[in-house]
Amino acid sequence: MAPHLPRPGHGLLRCPVCRLDLTAASGALSCHNRHSFDLAREGYVNLLLGSYRRPAAGGDSSEQLRHRALFLEAVYFDAIATTIVSRLPPAGSMRSGWRVLDAGFGTGHHLAGIAAALKAPMIGLGLDIARGAARRAARRWPELAFAVADLWAEWPVRDKAADLVISIFAPKNFAEAARVLRPGGWLAVAYPGADHLAELNRRFGLMQQHPHKMRDYMEAAGRLVGPCIVARLFRRSVLDGAAIRDAVLMGPNARHIAPAALNGEAGQLSVTFDVSILLARKRR
Repeated sequence: MAPHLPRPGHGLLRCPVCRLDLTAASGALSCHNRHSFDLAREGYVNLLLGSYRRPAAGGDSSEQLRHRALFLEAVYFDAIATTIVSRLPPAGSMRSGWRVLDAGFGTGHHLAGIAAALKAPMIGLGLDIARGAARRAARRWPELAFAVADLWAEWPVRDKAADLVISIFAPKNFAEAARVLRPGGWLAVAYPGADHLAELNRRFGLMQQHPHKMRDYMEAAGRLVGPCIVARLFRRSVLDGAAIRDAVLMGPNARHIAPAALNGEAGQLSVTFDVSILLARKRR
């Protein structure tokens, strides 16, 4: 059997043990200190260390990922990727193409959406702590690279390796985002606004965004990355019973709401989507 091959995005990675560059060697990624990490059959690499490696702790469950994939494939959130790309420099200004890192990629849908919207050469890498997410995304998006890593810890990514870092409804590590961005690179962070899924919240008691989070995000981005702006996406869509179920169970609400509580949802409901997108450019 031929060894599993790395993908272009894996070239942005560095060793999580000694921080040396990782290179491909016989179905694995290895550094000069002989730390080696096997490429899985599906095409991803697990860079978690110690007890976290067996299995990858935290992250989304397989059921959350299934609901999220169904919801995202219905294009309810596709405007997030197009809005981010609309705020970036024209494609012609990036002669060597874009290097994009998705911190907390989930299903990989948003990273793939960025790739499609850029209309320019792109090398894409996604990080997520859930091994199931990496397995699923690597199968679905063979042109993109994925790695299992803890976003709250130091990222296994080279310094100044990325032109764009995205974090969409995912853990936000502004210090690491600043480290891996090249000077002049962009950070895009998407998070729920005050009215996001308001109708579902009233019906099911969903988890809510703390009102001070936006202020905290802007302060951290401005201090660690550079000047920032916030774009707001606000619209309403009619969801049927299946889409309501997916919207509730695709995220952290799945840990607090029993699926049985949604069994009676068969009708349609107009639901508010309120998403804030923070964009910051790293100081040169």
